[in-house]
Amino acid sequence: MNEMLSIAKKVNSKCMGLKQGEEFLVITDSNKINIAHYFIEASRDMGISSTLVEINPQTGGELPPLAESALRKADCCIILTTSSFSHTRSRATATKLGCRIASIPGVTEEIVRSTFGADYDEIEKISVKLADMFTQSEKVRITTNLGTDIIFNIKSRKGTADTGKLTTTGAFGNLPAGEAMVAPVENFGTGRVVVDGVIAHVGILDKPIILELINGQIVSIEGDEGKLSNFLNRFDKNVDKIAEIGIGTNRLATICSNPLVDEKVYSTIHLGFGNNLFMGGNQDCNMHFDMIITKPTMYLDDTCIISDGKHIYTV
Repeated sequence: MNEMLSIAKKVNSKCMGLKQGEEFLVITDSNKINIAHYFIEASRDMGISSTLVEINPQTGGELPPLAESALRKADCCIILTTSSFSHTRSRATATKLGCRIASIPGVTEEIVRSTFGADYDEIEKISVKLADMFTQSEKVRITTNLGTDIIFNIKSRKGTADTGKLTTTGAFGNLPAGEAMVAPVENFGTGRVVVDGVIAHVGILDKPIILELINGQIVSIEGDEGKLSNFLNRFDKNVDKIAEIGIGTNRLATICSNPLVDEKVYSTIHLGFGNNLFMGGNQDCNMHFDMIITKPTMYLDDTCIISDGKHIYTV
């Protein structure tokens, strides 16, 4: 059997839980349609009613109306597009209606082959543990040997686990899977962040970029050569405000300048900025993007759970 088709069948069954009598939808664009066809072919081999919707490639914004209409009527959907539609009202509405959705933006065949075969039972165990720890904590402190030192408030915020198992009504997540995340309290977090991994839409960093935050907002940037600054200027005012703290839990993922994969790397954490309405926050924006920090040390309240990139808690 074709390797990609075999992986697609595993995703459709184990991750999405497709079953007879359901309406399965794949939304894609011209850049990703070849990959999308594997998931459609796999579902049809399983005897599942399947529909493929191709839209124009776009960066940001909502799904086109016809695609949104199809999504509202689907039981299960894979959104396999160039850019992400995770943080959109159209996706959130479909989730509330009960559709199970996997968001898979920007992947290549190589990413599918190398990361989609992860141990989802292990990812679930680790991600759920960390999400529960977020929920039970009031503050997060992050430090690195490069100079990161900042504290965020997560009191009364619920952690979320991205496990790759999207089999229950209204389930939503990314593939490849593997993270625990929380939306910190808005307008809190003063300190320094040294980003040394990758920044979504900026790329893998040759040298660290240093950010100073005051009350959760970026107030100065050093070392970006204008790249990050120019990116931020394209979006709403909240794009420079902290929106997410996440921990990667996928051992197969490696930094490759694809935001979907980069944030899942096991020995990293990521800080998201911009929109966090759909992960339990109160901050609206027309963009959400992540910055990856390698070899972090993280404290929940006063307990160290990650030391120089090594997970040291008990699962």
